[in-house]
Amino acid sequence: MVEEVTYGLTEYNGVFEIPIYRLTNEKFQKELDNYATKVIPYSKKDMEDLLKKKGAEIYDEVLQDIKTMSEYGWKFNEIIGWVTIRLNQGTIFEEIFLKKLKRITKNSKAKIAFHDFGFKIPYDSKKSNFELFNAILAEIEKMQLDKKFRHWHIDISKFKVFGQFADWKKMYAFLNN
Repeated sequence: MVEEVTYGLTEYNGVFEIPIYRLTNEKFQKELDNYATKVIPYSKKDMEDLLKKKGAEIYDEVLQDIKTMSEYGWKFNEIIGWVTIRLNQGTIFEEIFLKKLKRITKNSKAKIAFHDFGFKIPYDSKKSNFELFNAILAEIEKMQLDKKFRHWHIDISKFKVFGQFADWKKMYAFLNN
């Protein structure tokens, strides 16, 4: 039996991993709807005309079946990279991991690999946890506006919720002792 190697907090001092998606969930759903309507040979109105009262219901079922058959969920299949936030030796910084391609499309099969370092913030023990969180959040939001990332979706929704309650000082002390 092969034992799986995993990394915990202390192996690499990472405290948050934030997914980067090819597009937002809303745009993905529109893309999937467009695909499904191209595959169904009749419009919803045509189905209603042909099958009277059941036409719309059948159309909606067929549409849902096509979406389900594609097995193409946004949350797990549209990830193109990660932002990892680390606390290490006087610095709070991010590492960016992306698919190794010049152009990322919905059918990209490339592996995700280290891409670049993002922001670096000097760790200041005099700052409150909330100030540290806001400094990190501001850097990530700035990254979203960068021309390299503006076409993609960096999903900071969970980071915004949990990051504000994190005890950044205790995490830093734990990871750097």
